[in-house]
Amino acid sequence: MGMRACVGAKVLLGLVVGLVSSRAWIGQGNPQKWLPRCIATHASSSAGEDSRPTVAVVGANGRTGSLVVEALLKDGLAKPVAVTRSGSWNAMDDSTKDVGVRQADVTNPSSLVAALAGVSAVVFAAAYSRGKTEPKDVDNEGLVNCAKVVLQDKIERLIVVSSASVTRPYAPVGILLNTIGSGVLNEKLEGENRIKEMLQGSESSYTIVRPGGLTTDPADGFLELQFNQGDTYVGNVARADVAAVCAVAATDPLNSGAGKTFEMFKARTRNPLLPWFRGKTRYVIAGLRDCGAMLARLRPDKEVYDVPGPLPLSLDDFKLGLPQK
Repeated sequence: MGMRACVGAKVLLGLVVGLVSSRAWIGQGNPQKWLPRCIATHASSSAGEDSRPTVAVVGANGRTGSLVVEALLKDGLAKPVAVTRSGSWNAMDDSTKDVGVRQADVTNPSSLVAALAGVSAVVFAAAYSRGKTEPKDVDNEGLVNCAKVVLQDKIERLIVVSSASVTRPYAPVGILLNTIGSGVLNEKLEGENRIKEMLQGSESSYTIVRPGGLTTDPADGFLELQFNQGDTYVGNVARADVAAVCAVAATDPLNSGAGKTFEMFKARTRNPLLPWFRGKTRYVIAGLRDCGAMLARLRPDKEVYDVPGPLPLSLDDFKLGLPQK
């Protein structure tokens, strides 16, 4: 097996493990050391007045959700609220005593009203649990239920943790994940599209983060990451890095991620999501020290259009392979 095939196999395995593994929290590392200095300084200076934003994390007992709570807490970025089905947060200890905990089930819209009251942003990190819930109920309808409360209460931001390959069900990774995950990517995409339409023209914004294969490695940091738009590349990424990006998107004073959807992965693991795609793209954002600056360089969703189609040879593929101005 050649080197490219080996790397591709590892990426595919990482995606599968990241999507269908158990929900127990085993994350490692400190994603906050990579957060932008300007945001950390802003949060620290206002901490004395307790003017930090309050951010709810839905699905806070999941491995990614738990890390998002910790990322918000450390360096004083925000006052985090862990929203869980049980009403308790598994990672609670003496160091996290300032975390608020609320109970809500995303399949029960009325429970979300109280759980999201008084927050300025919501990070949706919930995901279906095999054998207990279905993707349609959590990744689709559950997300829409959250968006309804965001709209009703005029919550400023909704940050969604989705997945790479949602728009590529015909790609090898998409076929595999939809097969073993009961159509989970299809439901995630449906949920994405519905909340985009719901929030369009409102006072609330969305940011959709599509990580590649999730790992429990320590955070690599923003300099080692890449963002992409158009769902054309895939790679592995630490959950801690995903959490750090979500924390910035939820608290960035400029809200630079508003109205944007993007994939994220560790740069050195990047591979084409479509086996036949070898063209150039204008949408890859190389790692920077400041995640807010990376979010600012992304295009609004309405400006992301010249991406390859489902067939190995299409006009879009030819256009994308041309030198970009």
